Amino acid sequence: MRRALVLIPLLTAAPAAAQPAPVTRPMAAIDATLTGQPITAPTGRLRVTVSETTLAPGGKLAAHKHPYPRVVQILSGRLRVTNLDTGTVSEPKPGDWMVDAVDQWHEAIVLGDEPVRILTIDQAPPGATVTIPR
Repeated sequence: MRRALVLIPLLTAAPAAAQPAPVTRPMAAIDATLTGQPITAPTGRLRVTVSETTLAPGGKLAAHKHPYPRVVQILSGRLRVTNLDTGTVSEPKPGDWMVDAVDQWHEAIVLGDEPVRILTIDQAPPGATVTIPR
């Protein structure tokens, strides 16, 4: 009986190219809501929900409030946010990060002719309502 000779090629790995180290660029550090409230997290289990909302030119967000902190970034467009409890008015611009007021009524209107795109991050107990309309 003849045995077959099996040749196994010797694989040599080329030295790994040096990879640049990851670069982290902080985008925001926020200690208070738009109206100056300290930010506190709910206790217990949380569900993180990330959403994008688009408002057409001339559009608005009717009066509402949030029972939990809501992290917001304006992606594009111009917006005026009015806090109906404190009278605070802000006009965040694209790239701005903020935390919405907690348990304070507020509304927003689109300024200009460009749609407004808003990224929101909610951290609330699973199943909790995160926006309460007036």
